[in-house]
Amino acid sequence: MKKIFYEDIKNQQLVDVRTQHDYQSGHLKNSLNLNPGNFKTYATYYLDLNQPVIFIVGSEEEAHLEELSGVADELGFTQNNGYLLIDEVPKENLQTTGTIPAEEFLNKNDDYILVDVRHPDEITRPAPEKNLVNIPFEDLVNDYQSLDTSKQIFTLCGSGNRSTAAASFLESKGLNPKVIEGGMKAILEIGK
Repeated sequence: MKKIFYEDIKNQQLVDVRTQHDYQSGHLKNSLNLNPGNFKTYATYYLDLNQPVIFIVGSEEEAHLEELSGVADELGFTQNNGYLLIDEVPKENLQTTGTIPAEEFLNKNDDYILVDVRHPDEITRPAPEKNLVNIPFEDLVNDYQSLDTSKQIFTLCGSGNRSTAAASFLESKGLNPKVIEGGMKAILEIGK
């Protein structure tokens, strides 16, 4: 896989495969956060198979490049893909994703939308019902326009991986969502 430099990014699709926390603390605008497992599961919902993909990696993820290249080929991506080391991107060109601790979220009294991106089949622990909208992550790409964008949007999943991926997608659409740190696991811990 070819190494790409920040200056060479044009209109390629940007997929940041780093952990949710690394992504939240600094990423490129319009990049989609899909860790390697989520890339295999969800890439075809969000990405054009006929456009090149640049994988954004940290030093820890470099070891996964061959595997990611194989998965991209397996999924049918037809263009030459490349990778970009996030450490080589000037810090001023990175943005952050907002997060909120689960306890702080549960104490909110203002109006907001809670987007639970878990698939209904996997919900064994129901999300808080106030202002809840369930849009499975694989459907968000088509259904996000139904969200009331005049309200603050919070994203939720089981642990925070897909909710960060959902937030990355919503950010690319000009929205400013916040990820509930730790997802449902953290919310349930507070309820104990």
